[in-house]
Amino acid sequence: MGKKDKIEIARSILTNAMNMNLSTDILLKISQKIDKYIVEYYQMCDGTNTEFEEKESQ
Repeated sequence: MGKKDKIEIARSILTNAMNMNLSTDILLKISQKIDKYIVEYYQMCDGTNTEFEEKESQ
């Protein structure tokens, strides 16, 4: 599973958690996980691509 997929899944989980009115602590933890995945994704990306395509090294 690629970094981009992890971001999308985590965003979906966050949306569902918000709709279920879960505690702000849980929402914060999910949001922090998404932030981590986003940072990892951008670190993998080659800065020359405009769409930030994942490197083929996976």
